[in-house]
Amino acid sequence: MGKIFLMFVGATLLEIFVFIEVGSAIGAWSTLALIILTAVVGISLVRIQGVQTLMEAQRKVNLGEAPAREMLAGIMLAMSGVLLLLPGFVSDLGGLLLLLPPVRAALIECFISKAHVRGGKGHTFTAEYHEYSETRIHQERLGRHSEKDEEGTTFDGEFQRKDDDK
Repeated sequence: MGKIFLMFVGATLLEIFVFIEVGSAIGAWSTLALIILTAVVGISLVRIQGVQTLMEAQRKVNLGEAPAREMLAGIMLAMSGVLLLLPGFVSDLGGLLLLLPPVRAALIECFISKAHVRGGKGHTFTAEYHEYSETRIHQERLGRHSEKDEEGTTFDGEFQRKDDDK
């Protein structure tokens, strides 16, 4: 917790320092105009790349593949948008770096290489589906539900993709 606090304080102090230096070099109004310009241009780029990422994710879902990389890219694009909207040159630099596809790809590969996937092999899933009445849900919320009041429909089954046989 202390490290995160120190990181925010350090980032804020760095932003203030850079603001003062840039303001001294080009003037206060030019500095403000530059901050607004980077926010507008950056958000436009985030929107364009976000639509492209969404279309790629939809394509993968239609092919039956998991869009893990696209989801991570979307998260990074959202972080980029937040960094670009924050006033400051250091945060803008971080946001612009996340807009670069090679930087995003390298970060995504780093995250995926550290991820641990749980589950069996193949594409077989087991699941249960329970459907309950509104009365039971209300009773559970009030703590009045007992197992003898069991009502509803339960579906138990397995699912296997047809292309597993290939």
